[in-house]
Amino acid sequence: MNLSRRLSVFKGVSMREGILPPKFADKFFRIDFDAMPLPILSLYPIPPSLALEEVTLDLAGLEQHPRLISWPMLHELPRVKLKVPFICQIFNWVEEVEWEGIRLVDLLDSFKIDTHPDGYFAFYSRDRVFFEGLSRDEARDPRVLLAYGLNGSPLPEVHGGPLRLVVPFLQGYKSVKWVHSIHAFRHDPVGIKRLLAQSPTGQLNEKWRGQYQIVPPAGKSGDPPPVRSEIAPLSTPPAAISPPEPPVHGRVDSVLKKKQPPRQATLKEVIAFVRPGKQLATRQALEAAGIYGYTTTTVLGRSRQRGLRFQSEKGEPVAIKFMPKQYFSIMIDAGRVPAVIAALMKANRTGKGAYGDGKIFIVDIDDAVRISTDERGEEAI
Repeated sequence: MNLSRRLSVFKGVSMREGILPPKFADKFFRIDFDAMPLPILSLYPIPPSLALEEVTLDLAGLEQHPRLISWPMLHELPRVKLKVPFICQIFNWVEEVEWEGIRLVDLLDSFKIDTHPDGYFAFYSRDRVFFEGLSRDEARDPRVLLAYGLNGSPLPEVHGGPLRLVVPFLQGYKSVKWVHSIHAFRHDPVGIKRLLAQSPTGQLNEKWRGQYQIVPPAGKSGDPPPVRSEIAPLSTPPAAISPPEPPVHGRVDSVLKKKQPPRQATLKEVIAFVRPGKQLATRQALEAAGIYGYTTTTVLGRSRQRGLRFQSEKGEPVAIKFMPKQYFSIMIDAGRVPAVIAALMKANRTGKGAYGDGKIFIVDIDDAVRISTDERGEEAI
């Protein structure tokens, strides 16, 4: 379906004016612009129903092990109500609603969950795919809620119930539905919308900020700024870019020219692709096994299942070609490979035969060189 056809279909069935579905609108599991009090937008299948009393949150700070917090513990935190415009910039709609819930900052402080001053928090959905991040400054803004009520009623499942994130000063998709995990990170967890190239930033542009007098929190933003056409020009010219440093000669040249004896391949690289929500558990499992050196980042990929395939509520086939995965690369002596595999399996297996848990690859490494000291092989890692 081309974009013009898609626009006419949505405008023909929706009571809301001005909705502009993007090109990837046909990738959604469910879209209902006539739903009240908010449109229903679900990129992935809605997870199984869960009563509020059954809610548990998996919380982990930067220096803390994960812990499960049950609803009775959450229920003791102060309740607040917040009436704000809820903005979906991607689809071009806004609704003013009243949320009821607990402030995220109260939760973080009560259970001593924190990150680096320039760090981030990632929020994972029970649909096991969707996740987004906030900077520490954004997460600690008193307007950010974990909501369980909407307009005086329990939060409906289709709108993220029984518990969802609400971030009124950012685009609607940053308000993750069906929240079940909150983990702290030192670096930007990116978020699925940026990974899928569906939105370059979760920040609202000047049009929305100005029209609804939305003031972002002071401090660090979790996402890049809006594109230049949507923001005011710089009041002062940017500082001149320093020229690159000249290449270093001498020591490096001598290392390259030095004739090195052939070495037996005793080093291995263990490569793992796991669920993004398992990053912290994987790091802790590796470090518990004495493995402290590794590289990790969030990537997109697919395996024999060719991504995620399902039917929308209208029975139409939907295919998500690439899924977010957390990539780990561990350089290790060959003798320690079994311990690494055991740690990865323990942290990431959700059930025997469960699709999506990930894969592990073992690769021979001919050699390694530490640039600063000329050390080779195992000593270099």
